[in-house]
Amino acid sequence: KESPYNYPRSFPHRVKCVLLFQKIDGVDVLFFALYTQAYGSDCPAPNRRCLYIAYLDSVFYMEPRFLRTPVYQELLIATFEYEKRRGHNKAFIWACPPLAGDDYILYCHPKEQKTQKAEMLRNWYLRLLEDARKRGIVVSVNNLYDAYIRRLCNPCGLPN
Repeated sequence: KESPYNYPRSFPHRVKCVLLFQKIDGVDVLFFALYTQAYGSDCPAPNRRCLYIAYLDSVFYMEPRFLRTPVYQELLIATFEYEKRRGHNKAFIWACPPLAGDDYILYCHPKEQKTQKAEMLRNWYLRLLEDARKRGIVVSVNNLYDAYIRRLCNPCGLPN
């Protein structure tokens, strides 16, 4: 059955999972996980040539701890740069912290590890994006509401 707005039946894409491990006391410890969805030029609009940072999760086991943020942000910036070279011209980030007791990717977080509040997480991503913009990797920064929803008459024009 056709959709009323000629909405595509599927959006072909590739899912990637990037995992970071560190050997601690002789044991490989997973401390970072990133899931992306990449939609190529063969994908119909509105997802054509889009990248989605679907999930990012970490536990604070990486040593030294003061390098955690720089390493995580550098990995994300490198992901943007790599996907840009592959032809992706838009990226979306799911930037909502989990609710207390919820886990996105990693099953169990240490009780001592704090979850960032929404505003802190948003600012973390904005700093990362500003750094990527200064390097010429990101051209501009926007949000889903201003870029699409505010000016959209047909809900099928929203990225999936």
